[in-house]
Amino acid sequence: MSETFSADIPLNERKEIESVYHCLIGDDLTSREAIIERFSQNSHQYEKVLGGVNYTGPVQTARSAAEWYPSNREDVYILDVAAGTGQCAEKLNSHGFRKIDALEPSAQMLELAKRKGVYGRCFNVMLGDNTLDIRTDTYDAVTISGLSLMVMKQMPRNAFEELIRIVKPGGYIINTSFYKLFPEDGDAVAAVYRRNVKALECEGKWKQVQLRRFKGYLFGDDGGVAVFKVL
Repeated sequence: MSETFSADIPLNERKEIESVYHCLIGDDLTSREAIIERFSQNSHQYEKVLGGVNYTGPVQTARSAAEWYPSNREDVYILDVAAGTGQCAEKLNSHGFRKIDALEPSAQMLELAKRKGVYGRCFNVMLGDNTLDIRTDTYDAVTISGLSLMVMKQMPRNAFEELIRIVKPGGYIINTSFYKLFPEDGDAVAAVYRRNVKALECEGKWKQVQLRRFKGYLFGDDGGVAVFKVL
């Protein structure tokens, strides 16, 4: 299991990092609220833990955004969902994206993200609970990097409908997670997520235009980037 850790993490710290990591991700019986509370409680060591297990979600998300927006990136308006401590926005910024807002349910995580100075507006809300206080067709794109797999499995359909509503037609929703979330033969509990995705596609609200699999997403597991075009 040692290859799943960053090389600069001392052996005596790996067990603690692994313990916090498994606490953060929870399991299929962990509620969304409990997951968010765990992230809040561990916000001070979040980046150390994910760096310790070679988390590549922000890098892969920003790479995909750059591929879909090859020019005029300084004018592309992005909402970074599950913004965490702002790691994805930092990577987006390195590709030339400058107009980025944050949506993050943990106030503690969002406070750390604000300190980095990479966001404009910041929304401290849980996606899917209510209608977002954001005008229709506001954003060119939404990025979702590392939203808890357990939270994603439990995400109500209206959460995705809200994202579609606030993205301009022709814009993209870029979702990076464990690869097992996306294919039909993937995680069984994630079938609810896949049904929601397909239902919205059948209704002509969005269309999946890419599913890119990559090695070494988090703790040795493969990741995937699913890109949806808003119709």
